[in-house]
Amino acid sequence: MEYRLKAFFRGDEKAAQLRESGRLPGILYNRIHNEPLFVELKAFDKVFRQASIHHVITLEMPDGTSRDALVRQVELNKRLRRPSHVDFYLLSDEPVDMYVPLKFVGIAAGVRLGGVLGEVRHDVQVRVVPKSIPDFIEVNVSAMKVGDSMHLSDLLLPEGIELITNVHLTVATVVPPEDVESLEGETVEEEVGAEPEVIKRGKEVEQ
Repeated sequence: MEYRLKAFFRGDEKAAQLRESGRLPGILYNRIHNEPLFVELKAFDKVFRQASIHHVITLEMPDGTSRDALVRQVELNKRLRRPSHVDFYLLSDEPVDMYVPLKFVGIAAGVRLGGVLGEVRHDVQVRVVPKSIPDFIEVNVSAMKVGDSMHLSDLLLPEGIELITNVHLTVATVVPPEDVESLEGETVEEEVGAEPEVIKRGKEVEQ
């Protein structure tokens, strides 16, 4: 799926003025590029709810060009609980580090026998060239039996993708029904350590 968002070059308006008029100030950057810009807040909200940090957003610039980028950070206003600044990372031909969602497929053999599948992780950090960014990485759990655990090292990665996240982390487990409570505790613990909190939610700032 393609995600597109109109972006505009920043003029002399202050960030506060942009926010007051329903616009979201931001920056488009990479290792050699740094350009202030803004987007319409409502349009950004709609696109970001779907694309998040996992998918490329094509910024349509006022000069007729388009630029592919990833959302790296969104700052939130504490009082209004809405975005106050966004950082877009401009993609080039160089590899980029990003989080790709995991898609679980199949029905675990252990589930057919009464076990419960626990999806411990929902995304994974990889290094990949922009043209090879996948929409998701498939996790086939069909062969998992009760008591089995799948780790990141067990994933079949698409060609050209390098795993950055610790390969020993658990992706999924199948436990007996009586162990569901302990499974939920494990899931929370793993997610707290793995969730890219700053990238996904950004830091909160006062207006």
